[in-house]
This record gives sequence, C-alpha cells and structure tokens, in this order.
Amino acid sequence: MRFVIFIFGLIWQVFGPIPNADHSTEIAAREECYDDTFCIESIQDGDKVNLVISKLIPWDFTLLINLRLENMVADRKLPLIRSFTARGKESVLNLRIAEPNRKWGYRFDLKWVVGLLDAQHDDQYVYSLPFGRNKSFMVSQTYNGLASHEGKNAIDWDMPRGTGVRAARDGIVVEIEESRFQGGLDPALISEANYVRIRHSDGTIGNYVHLMPNGVRVYKGDRVRRGELIAYSGDTGYSSGPHLHFEVFTITGELQHRTIPVRFRANGRNGAQLEEGQVYGH
Repeated sequence: MRFVIFIFGLIWQVFGPIPNADHSTEIAAREECYDDTFCIESIQDGDKVNLVISKLIPWDFTLLINLRLENMVADRKLPLIRSFTARGKESVLNLRIAEPNRKWGYRFDLKWVVGLLDAQHDDQYVYSLPFGRNKSFMVSQTYNGLASHEGKNAIDWDMPRGTGVRAARDGIVVEIEESRFQGGLDPALISEANYVRIRHSDGTIGNYVHLMPNGVRVYKGDRVRRGELIAYSGDTGYSSGPHLHFEVFTITGELQHRTIPVRFRANGRNGAQLEEGQVYGH
C-alpha cells in the first residue's frame, strides 16, 4: 500500500509602495527552486507580477498553486492545478497590485507530485507479467481486494524475496526508492516501501512496490523496455510477507493516485483478468 506524499513550499513576500507608481518600474526577478523538480520565478513590471515555472525534469509533474494575497488580484481562479510536460519556462499566473501606493505581498502554498493530471490510459494495451518468463506466481490479492486493496485496482503476487522484477510495459523511470529496510503489518510502515515508478507513453505510471532494500537496478531517467530487469522483490513497507504489488495510476485533482484496471498476457492468453488464488505465468 502506498500513498502520495505532498511536499509543501511556503514563501511570504511583502513589499512596500511602488516608487514612481505612475510609471513602469523594473524590479529584479526572484526565483526559488524545489526538490530539483521545478523553479518558480516572480517577475515584476510596474504594478504587475508574472509567475513563471521552469521545469527541471524531463517527465511530467502536477502542481497545485495557491496564494495568499495582500493588496493583489490574480488573473485566474485559485487554487490553480496543472501539469507540466515540457522542459523549459512557462508563465502560469499574473498578479496585479490593486493599489500601488499601499503595501502589497503574496504567499505561495505549493503542492506537487510526479505524474500527469488525469492521464488517459490506453485501454487496448496488454501488459506483460512483471517477472521472468520461466516463473509462475500465485495472485494473493487483486482489484478491490478486502485485505488492503479496497478502492484500488492493484495486483499482489506472492513472491520470494530476491525474485527479479521486470517492466510490464516500456517507459521512463521517474521515481525510485530503495533505502528502506522495515516491513510488517504496522500501519506506521505504509509509507516505508521501496518502489520503482515508470512513466508510460500515455502518461500513466506503473508502480512496482515492496522491493528489497538496495534492490533497484535502474536509475531515474532510464528508458526501459518491457521485460527488462528493474529490481528485486521484497517485503518492505506495509506488508504481510514477501510479495510484489503492481498498479498503474494517474494523478487526480487532489494530487492523489487513481489506479486503473489493466489487462495482462498470462498463461498464453492476451487480455486475462487475473483472479485471486490462481497461479499465473507467461
């Protein structure tokens, strides 16, 4: 089980009246960067401030921007949520100082997560099983399983520690975690699983979870092919024992993961719907 972790950035910027308020006045741009993911730049020109996002990573992320304004007006409804797909700079919001002769200011409240907002899954795609061709494993929990998958379209395979985990679909590695060692049925361990996340061509993300410590064999930014070794299975995080958890998700307007039901090629058949208690191989 895995939940989105938000990262918050708070900045409070307060300024005095604008000199020569009846003329355009240039003030040096201010830039703050976050988590090696993006920078936000505030560019003032007279009674206007333009907020510009610079994307630092080659894959999508979704940003929620809220502002607390003093003597300022935004040119669009807040909070603003949007995804950024192309590297480079992009203007996202303009602020206007309502009364230039009075104190004015703004405060960022930022939340972001890797992934594309409401990505449309290619439902014609058939996934490979995420393990070697000479292997077979039992499905211990499937979509909306009562143990821990209620409201989630995810699959668990019982799998010994150290089993090779392979990409179920081509994509680019966007997030990895392999530094965690604890596992068990303690709810405090929900956010302690190791994982690999791979961005697919339709913007969805494949999530491979409960991996063994130091068991990831790919790096962020790697392009991987279906069937390529990406990690070794384990039982880190909230886990009843060694297994692999796999899900495909997109990002919601609340910056949560919305998991998507997918089809697999299993036991020689395309489009198989996997069932709990059944053993599957390629």
